[in-house]
Amino acid sequence: MKGLIISIVTLLFCSVAFAQSDMRLMLEAEKAFQQTAANKGIKTAFLDSLADDSIIFHPEAVNGKEYWSKREDSPDMTLVRIPTYSDISYNGVLGYTMGNWRQYPKGKSESLAQFGQYVTVWEKRNGKFYASLDIDINHDKLPFSETDRVMRTNKTQEANIRGWSPADASMNFLRMSMGDDRLGAAYKKFSADDVRLLIEREPPILGKKRVVSEMKRYMSIEFPKKVALFQAADMAYTWNACQYANSNEGVEKGNCLHVWKLRDKKWLIVLGVFARVESETKPTLKVRQKARKSK
Repeated sequence: MKGLIISIVTLLFCSVAFAQSDMRLMLEAEKAFQQTAANKGIKTAFLDSLADDSIIFHPEAVNGKEYWSKREDSPDMTLVRIPTYSDISYNGVLGYTMGNWRQYPKGKSESLAQFGQYVTVWEKRNGKFYASLDIDINHDKLPFSETDRVMRTNKTQEANIRGWSPADASMNFLRMSMGDDRLGAAYKKFSADDVRLLIEREPPILGKKRVVSEMKRYMSIEFPKKVALFQAADMAYTWNACQYANSNEGVEKGNCLHVWKLRDKKWLIVLGVFARVESETKPTLKVRQKARKSK
């Protein structure tokens, strides 16, 4: 019995050590993307980093390799990505990086730059990390508190020895988001305390309390026809097209990404992204009209 306990402890220690090593490899892949973008161009950087079956959003979900293969390069443009946060699964197979991006013409003032944030999901295949999903949102500028911080890494991991799946949690989240209590209730039940939420042209929403409060105004008005899910040990991600009724601005459409982690035997959302898709019909603000007095 004692020998068995020692073996289990040794196995767990080795798994954590491998995950830490894989974290370094993943961050090296992130760094390589940036270096290639600077030296060889944005198109080459994406083609070198994306997996053959990768997904990007322009604006709908498309194959990343096919999209960039057909697109003309823009050698006159500079893309800079600054990672601010990263995490990886217990077994070191699946991870993600997130951060800020800016793009501007080479040799021109950065005052002409476009700004935004990105999330890249990485998968380890044949000993190398490839980007399996890349999603970004736009901002007018980046005055956020995290813009210049040193990148942080989440070290919370769980072995998931029993192989629990996040499928039920993710489906229940989607069902709750269509209820009278809106997305706020869904995030209250299924998000981690340190959840991060990125929304187009809005500052990052950090922490469960703020996420729940901000998302009370959204209600999902359509159950997704397709939901993609990928899991590795204690980490998973789901993405789907989403359509929300915003109590402030009418109906909004977009693409939604959620990263899930197993925490104390529960699957919880640690990262969410809502990348809006511009509609030809702009949403109209709801204005309360005063009731006319009868003469």
